[in-house]
Amino acid sequence: MRARFLRFLDVAVDPMALMALASWPVFSVSSYKMVRSLVQQEIKPMTVIDVGANVGQFAIAAANLFAGARVYSFEPLPACFERLVKNVGKFPQVTAVQAALGETTGSVQLRVNSHSHSSSLLPLADAHRAAFPGAVELQRINVKQTTLDEALDGVELESPVLLKLDVQGYEAKTLRGGAELLKRVQWVVAEASLKPMYEGETLFMELARMMENSGFFFLRPVGFLPHPQTAEILQVDALFGRRGIERKAAS
Repeated sequence: MRARFLRFLDVAVDPMALMALASWPVFSVSSYKMVRSLVQQEIKPMTVIDVGANVGQFAIAAANLFAGARVYSFEPLPACFERLVKNVGKFPQVTAVQAALGETTGSVQLRVNSHSHSSSLLPLADAHRAAFPGAVELQRINVKQTTLDEALDGVELESPVLLKLDVQGYEAKTLRGGAELLKRVQWVVAEASLKPMYEGETLFMELARMMENSGFFFLRPVGFLPHPQTAEILQVDALFGRRGIERKAAS
């Protein structure tokens, strides 16, 4: 209840957020705040790759706030993808693709959760169940999986490019399937856990080292997920920049 009230305050005191809430087909406080903060930090991509699009919360924010940007949104969950397509219908700059992304291609098993944001290719860890007991696995379905390299091979991506990853513990595997794509990317925003929220996921420190080996440096968090009772930070949305990119983004 307290978290909902604080989110309401975030919108109530921000006229732009109120306008977005009233006019966008789908509105998320966290996506709005993240994209707006990136713009304020002079991070203004012309191409956005939105992996783990859900129903289009980040895609709609990006389409509205990143002036002139082209958005490619990937979502494997059929019910969410149907809503994603509907929500971005009036945004010709957004392309929706129904697929999971990982390090291989083929068919994979997606664990559908009662809370769609928690659906994952990985099982829930104990810390996730303890913090969010309402997140329950409902069923498992087979979905198509591709890689970043395959999905965007031959696609012209206007620079600068921002890659956003919100794939519930599958971020490292998704990055491993995008070694070539990463060479065309200037910024990455990746959700990363500070303790295991999904079994077998790569935690923040290891993910940061992995990004460093790919030529990126950690800039700062641009979002976080607190424990609803203790306020412990469980996950961060970590912003990485390619080495050599304009350093004003790091100031």
